[in-house]
Amino acid sequence: MAGLRRGLVAIIVIALAIGLAPLGGVAAGPSVLILFDSASDWGILGAEYAVMLENLLGHFPATVSRKPVIAYAAGDAGRYDATFYIGAIYDEPLFYPPGSRERAGFTAFVRDAANPARPLVWINYNIWHLAWNWNPAWGEPTFAARFGLAYHGIDSQTLFNRVTYKDTLLRKGVVPYAIPVGAPPPAPLRGTRMVRAGPFQIPRAAQLPAPCAAEGGGAYACAPELSWMEVVDPRRARVHAEASSTSTGVRHPYVTQSGNLWYVGDMPFAFISEEDRYLAFADLLHDILGIFHEESHRALVRLEDVSASDNAQDVREAIDALAARDVPIAVAAIPIYLDPAGVYAGGSAQALPLAGSPVADVLRPTIRRRGPAVIQHGTTHQFDSLENPYTAASGDDAEFYRVVENPDRTLTYLGPLPADSEAWARGRTLEGRAELIRAGLTPFAWEAPHYAASPADYAAVRGIYATQVGRVMYAAPGAPPGRFVWQFFPFVIHRDVYGFRVIPESLGYVDPQPLPGYPVILPDTLIRAAAVQRVVRDGVAGFFYHPFHGPHYLTDTVEGLRALGYRFVSPVDP
Repeated sequence: MAGLRRGLVAIIVIALAIGLAPLGGVAAGPSVLILFDSASDWGILGAEYAVMLENLLGHFPATVSRKPVIAYAAGDAGRYDATFYIGAIYDEPLFYPPGSRERAGFTAFVRDAANPARPLVWINYNIWHLAWNWNPAWGEPTFAARFGLAYHGIDSQTLFNRVTYKDTLLRKGVVPYAIPVGAPPPAPLRGTRMVRAGPFQIPRAAQLPAPCAAEGGGAYACAPELSWMEVVDPRRARVHAEASSTSTGVRHPYVTQSGNLWYVGDMPFAFISEEDRYLAFADLLHDILGIFHEESHRALVRLEDVSASDNAQDVREAIDALAARDVPIAVAAIPIYLDPAGVYAGGSAQALPLAGSPVADVLRPTIRRRGPAVIQHGTTHQFDSLENPYTAASGDDAEFYRVVENPDRTLTYLGPLPADSEAWARGRTLEGRAELIRAGLTPFAWEAPHYAASPADYAAVRGIYATQVGRVMYAAPGAPPGRFVWQFFPFVIHRDVYGFRVIPESLGYVDPQPLPGYPVILPDTLIRAAAVQRVVRDGVAGFFYHPFHGPHYLTDTVEGLRALGYRFVSPVDP
């Protein structure tokens, strides 16, 4: 069943297991300290970015600790193999009075950063407290003399919207598509068969933050600032990535390194998308940690939202198209299809278990021949008879998070469902797992419907599955209900902050029939993103596909990725 099937993963990150294999198989690795800002009403941003960084570090066999920079004690950085500081709040130390414990903690960090014995990565704000308040007692007369770098401050006028890394042009905090200001809200489409398959919620341009500037084609540059760090002594410092502006042509360093000090000129976790400078940062983690994975570009595809309501012939054609090209097959299956209001059945309620359905008959022999790549995609992919936010039909709605649709078709995420608890989520997930097993389809991993679930839900699922597939919704410690970030990954995450192994979905999906106001997404969009993602040395480019679109777009995407040098692998062992 097509339905609306609108994905609920936010395009803005702001203000935005596999299988049952043991996670302990990863060898012991470096210890890492993440420090983050926490002052002011925006302090939660520092905690959220720290979560996202720890997730990326889960690609490596690292042991990670997180704490606010104001809790730093002299010598802390020397106790770890690498330290990251996330400068999320402008002038963080000035929020605290002179002589306070918080100000002293930040000052101790700055003093240690002057002579880092091990890799220290300073991200975004507050580097001026080191560069401009340099103390000659730290061993050199100036910051420039010590590091071969000169810091010139924040440039907020040039509109830096691109980053070049490995000769590849990346976006810098660009929202790829937003409904233009002044465009009328789309007409209601309840009960239609037009498809909005996720994973993006398209914002209205009027909702974007003030710094966002239109690029054309519905794109908006939303991270135009750059902290300008110049290399003044190439013998002591180098540039790893360069920021630029498509409107002015100005170019400045984006990531610089001098010995153990690394500097990143903005927040690489803000306004991320599939072609963003976030990819450069993720790849550079190999160099920062000194863990040099071999160059390897792998691809994954999964058939999405497969349920008893689907046309079995559509599913068979998609499977046959992949099998003919020797592409490992993965299926994200909805165990029980529900349409309590009969939106797609002429007003008659539907309840269709996958077991005993023609779709299950198509899937079983494929799974037996080609491996156990079945993913449990929730249990019903909707909740009760609640429009959450669309029709209450499976595939259209969220199952583990309360979402409402606004009059202009934007979405509000209210928080966990009223019934939400770890026990509730565990019971619901076990019910769906049992139904898949009854259908002869034993799942190896879990995928949150519309990538939306609460921390309690993830904790419950982690007791059932060690592996999660796709993008994940994360809530930082202390975040209020409805406050979260979504994150995608360009490589396999062996352990995220929830304890899962995460198999990536980094490219999105094909959507040839979008709702009004949404962009058409064809294979060339995914292929272009995959080309850019080759900057990640050991990347895994994943996408999902709905069989009701027919096999043509699917095969075009597969062949396009192969032409780029990607090798398709099974999500069971990517």
